Amino acid sequence: MSDPNNSVVVLGGGRGLDSVLRALRGADIRLTVIVSIAHEGGQKGDPQQRLTGADVEELRRSLEALSGEGPLLRALRRPLTIEQLGRHRLGNLALASAAAAFGDYSRASIWLGEQLGIDGAVLPATIEPTRQQIEVVDQAAMLKRQRGRRRRVRKLRFVGDMTRSPDAAITAIEEADWVLLAPGALYRSVLPTAAVPDVSAALTRTGARVVWIANLEPDPLEGQNLNAIEHLLVLRMHGVRVDLVLHDESAALKFDSAELTKHGAESVSRALRSRTDPALHAPERLRAALSGLLSLHPVGSVGK
Repeated sequence: MSDPNNSVVVLGGGRGLDSVLRALRGADIRLTVIVSIAHEGGQKGDPQQRLTGADVEELRRSLEALSGEGPLLRALRRPLTIEQLGRHRLGNLALASAAAAFGDYSRASIWLGEQLGIDGAVLPATIEPTRQQIEVVDQAAMLKRQRGRRRRVRKLRFVGDMTRSPDAAITAIEEADWVLLAPGALYRSVLPTAAVPDVSAALTRTGARVVWIANLEPDPLEGQNLNAIEHLLVLRMHGVRVDLVLHDESAALKFDSAELTKHGAESVSRALRSRTDPALHAPERLRAALSGLLSLHPVGSVGK
């Protein structure tokens, strides 16, 4: 059984979220995972969007990460080929079909999680798939000039009126003890989830501590050459609260503890890097860091 007095919410996507969920598996907590169902660019011609109506990949991956091995999990991972629409994993099709039946991606994900027997909930950041666009804005006051040049950064915006978040996701954030922002590409994983207006507002008012598990290396696809502290400032620019930064001093993306304190964020340094891939967080190291930080216990150990 999970401990109702230790509630943890994790926001994010991609390999960084996978590492965090693997690190938290088996911990005695109430766990809620929140991911984006937005399509990158909102392209209507995308085969998955035409088939499923939303990008349910992160929902499926998170459900799988929290599931024990079994026939159903193996079936959901199986790719199927659909004429003119390409290959899709059965789990994505199951989520899309359940969403059509329930009329709600949240209920569909909760239902599939129950079938898989997961301990926790995986929820979309928005009730409906939302569209995003990125524009370049002048942030000279936020970022330092380099060689006399004005610094400009990209800002993620949500387009249209389909950005309302599920009540269950907002309640989970408001009632959490800890909120973790998983490592990952800012504009592809973190911001599409954490900067959703309802989610950002809930982060602002929650009594939980908000922990950003920092990236280990700059993301070459982000194309901005942001340094470590600028990653934090971009999160803040998008209204994403960060109370504490969990980082690795040996990482390529190096944080200065004094500078973090200057910007109102507590610094916690731990060994986090994978020994085989320096760009990835090792789940066992992340588990050790989070266990100490969040005072986590394995299932069945409470009170012993």
